[in-house]
Amino acid sequence: MSVVSDIHRLAARSVRFAAWDPLLTGARTAGLVRWGPTLSALVHASALRWPSRPAVIDDDGTLTYRQLDQQADRLAAGLRKLPDGAMGLLSRNHRGFPLAQLAIERSGRNAVMLNTSLPASQLAQIAQREELAVVIADDEFADRLNGVPVQVVSADDPGAHSRATLAAWPRRRSRVVMLTSGTTGPPKGARQAEQRPSIGDAGLLDALPIRMNDTTLVASPLFHAWGLAHCNIALATGSTLVLQRTFDPGATFRSIASNDVSLVAVVPVMLSRLLAAAHPLLDVAGLRAVVCSGNVLSGTLANRWIERFGPHLYNVYGSTETAIATVATPQDLVNAPGTVGSAPAGVTVVILDDQNNPVAPGTIGRVFTSNSMQFDGYTDGTSRTRVGSFMATGDLGYLDVVGRLFVDGRENDLIVTGGENVFPSQVEEVLEQHPLVRQAAVVGSPDDEFGQRIAAFVVAEPGLDLDELNDWCHDLLAPFQRPRDLTFLDELPMTTTGKVLRRSLLTISL
Repeated sequence: MSVVSDIHRLAARSVRFAAWDPLLTGARTAGLVRWGPTLSALVHASALRWPSRPAVIDDDGTLTYRQLDQQADRLAAGLRKLPDGAMGLLSRNHRGFPLAQLAIERSGRNAVMLNTSLPASQLAQIAQREELAVVIADDEFADRLNGVPVQVVSADDPGAHSRATLAAWPRRRSRVVMLTSGTTGPPKGARQAEQRPSIGDAGLLDALPIRMNDTTLVASPLFHAWGLAHCNIALATGSTLVLQRTFDPGATFRSIASNDVSLVAVVPVMLSRLLAAAHPLLDVAGLRAVVCSGNVLSGTLANRWIERFGPHLYNVYGSTETAIATVATPQDLVNAPGTVGSAPAGVTVVILDDQNNPVAPGTIGRVFTSNSMQFDGYTDGTSRTRVGSFMATGDLGYLDVVGRLFVDGRENDLIVTGGENVFPSQVEEVLEQHPLVRQAAVVGSPDDEFGQRIAAFVVAEPGLDLDELNDWCHDLLAPFQRPRDLTFLDELPMTTTGKVLRRSLLTISL
């Protein structure tokens, strides 16, 4: 029996609870029947079935399902007293995030997930654009909201705005707006489709080894789609959600061991830092799966992880707009290094040429996907390119003969140097194969003679010099693929999900 079936059985049980639970009557039951297994309904069902089970473990201790459910109700009752309008959530990974998310949903407001790395000026612009009336924020971000015309509620002390009871849940469904990563410009608001389940994608649930009653550590930021998906899945399945306010590799390993974690959700840069911090005697035998997404997972990094910890690594490809597109299993990552896997149930992936015609396996083209989880457009009224029911990912790639997808990079990242096409990922993969290279990023820098020249930026271990790295590239890359500029950096400029900010690197290369 799949975890999706288990979730729907739990939702059905929630309806039966209405016969004897006074808190699940009227609008609550009507909402469950109309909207299906929402996160609020499933958390409430878990609170009734397993009241003492740990729902959230964070730096402040443990919160049971009963405590989470009751505190969310009280906060929702308080939020209903605040000015009308959408509510922003500006919070790191701790109990305040899921508590606020549930309360916003139960208050009937729309939620906008705010990136904790945004400066005050951008937060003000987003608050105006998304018409925010309230922002629930960690206390550390209070200064950034000074001058922003919103009411601020503390995510660290939500009890200050709580009320005694919540008479009923709203009859309208709360919608969520996620901010894009902002790698190519200011973050856009991506509106979740109205009919999209709040608990996540059924294809993802069946493609990954997710079980009811797991213990899931989410290291990826909760304000991004990847982290939020696993936060919601954990709570929807009656599992225990383990959170750390900030990511620390050593603390993550200790938490895996002390909390008997079975599943970890990360982004690739976290995977790299975990490998660098791994102790030879480290015991993570209870870890059943490490699921990775948010940026390109190189074949080299995947192989290093699998060699060190075993074949339990999964790679998921998708975006805020297109949702989940493909899943690579541990076997895929071993047999076809660099693949992002195959489309799960309910998802179709096609490769189209510039005239929107399908191309043969092995031919590079534009990646399009179709599924029921696609976003409902940007809040500024624009959307992604569509061809029928298929939506553009913005990536270039190809499918092999068995349907596995390989992504070569963003359409606008393609480097044309002297008439030759070079994908940054091709050069980055070779650089990262060097044993002393931790991370690499490649951009096309303007060049009067060739149009563009390849500029590479490398984070390396001590002892590596430019001559050695140039020799490495000379042996493994064609002349037109070799970097003409090589720069060592202490770290690459990245978003909070580990995506390289290539426009920042272009500034360095000029």
